[in-house]
Amino acid sequence: MFETLTTGIDGLDAILGSGIRYPEGTAAFLFITGETGTGKTLLGLELLTRAFWSDDHGGRTFLFYSVEQSPSDIHKKLEFDFGRYFGAPRPVRLVESDNPSKFCLEVDASSGGTNRLVLTHAHSALPAAKGFPIDIEWIQAEIGNYGRIEDVGMVCIDNVGLLLNDLEYFEKRAALLEARKLLMHNRIHGIFIQEESDGAMRFPSAEELSTDVLIRLGFEDSARFKSRSIEILKARHQYYYRGRHHFSIAGKGVNRSLYLGARSERGPGTHIYPSLAAQLSLARDESQLRVPPRGRDSIEIGPPEVREAYRNGTAPGRLSSTVVLAEPGTRYTGYALNWLARGVETGKAGLLVSTKEDEDAILRICENRESLQPLLATPTASEAAGGSDDRRQLSPLFRLLYLHPEFLSAGKFTSDIIRMCEPGDPTQQGHPEPRIERLAFDNVHNLHRRFPLLEGQDFLIPALLDLLRYRSVTPLFIDHVPSSHETGELEMDPSQMLSTFDNVLHLFLREKNGVPKNHVRILKSVGNDFDTRAFQVTL
Repeated sequence: MFETLTTGIDGLDAILGSGIRYPEGTAAFLFITGETGTGKTLLGLELLTRAFWSDDHGGRTFLFYSVEQSPSDIHKKLEFDFGRYFGAPRPVRLVESDNPSKFCLEVDASSGGTNRLVLTHAHSALPAAKGFPIDIEWIQAEIGNYGRIEDVGMVCIDNVGLLLNDLEYFEKRAALLEARKLLMHNRIHGIFIQEESDGAMRFPSAEELSTDVLIRLGFEDSARFKSRSIEILKARHQYYYRGRHHFSIAGKGVNRSLYLGARSERGPGTHIYPSLAAQLSLARDESQLRVPPRGRDSIEIGPPEVREAYRNGTAPGRLSSTVVLAEPGTRYTGYALNWLARGVETGKAGLLVSTKEDEDAILRICENRESLQPLLATPTASEAAGGSDDRRQLSPLFRLLYLHPEFLSAGKFTSDIIRMCEPGDPTQQGHPEPRIERLAFDNVHNLHRRFPLLEGQDFLIPALLDLLRYRSVTPLFIDHVPSSHETGELEMDPSQMLSTFDNVLHLFLREKNGVPKNHVRILKSVGNDFDTRAFQVTL
């Protein structure tokens, strides 16, 4: 049988298939490797610190050994950069010590007792080790000494390679295996961190042969921007999601209401965003490979005139995907808002993902059109009486995600959108934000021009459609197409959209009495009978 060590790190447990699995009666052992500056120390430190303050056994000790950094520097990093120990639910106390090479932190366990985190500078000037070489064997002996008087929960050794530099390959392998044997025998979770000196690991490496879980951190160069990547190279006892995943590190003071974008997160620490392939696999695994059915309930996919174009009682169904191919000058944003407003009228929460209009612009559009009033909050008594000049707010059933141009990876791009579809934390009034049922994406044309890391990501839109469907969200996308000069005939090949979406509509301008009017023509609607002629719509 197996046990599982959950890391508590955003996204890491997901790509590990719920955490690090290890045989019952032993412990988890992992190796973190990578290039300089990739965040190896921070990841190992966060794994250890989260275990320290969340452990409910009580009275356990957690050990962190650093070959290069002093305990004082590490303590300052924890306290300043990560909001006092990654948001610990209970206060962490610093125990005074006369030894500058050791710091001890304490926290009360929920089940009683006190957990201790000991930060040690493993270098030759350590007073307690005068006359002894500071190497992996010395650390093993100290771990054994701690274990004689108290229960040790986890050990992290930062840059363990510096302690093994004088060893040949087989000696290095033997030393690592011996260290692993000690930890496993005493049921102590172990984390070893090593820096790659030549940018690539030898294969088979001593690290691979001696560890259960091997994690590699790195950088990916794209559009003159280095994004962080994490890859699970090995996980001996479990299934895991392969490939490179994007991750970021956020510091102290993250308290925004919306945690979106390249520098915005849900809290301090490491945040991992699975690749698109992994996100799809996760969604399918969570649903046990059952794709949510579209259902027979029909929905409005635009103004009333669009519904009238369908014949014989047919209409698009719930969870069917729609794209509007909009020509320049058309009111395509109004179309997306109109579609969301019809959902809000029936109590279905909607999300507008916009790459061009912020909240101020959306409020202006909604205030000036009667058909969009459902997207605005009900005015207060003073507002209704004209006693306030403040602009009305968006309805609680309508959310806006305005995407600034940023260097976002595909994994974070879709993660931010999917996160906005989930029920939010309770608001100040104590009411949880509703789960999104309709999503409109305003302008997906040439996304890579605003988000350079999405260049070449042709799979992003189909993947996002699948992810939304697994969360029971009905999507409508807006894309730009060249002007047809009032002919209504597309000046581009729509085959890609026709093969991706269930419903494809063409929005264009045609003069009527000398005034350009918005017209729509239905190009495709799976399983429905519709009029193929163009018709005017009011937006």
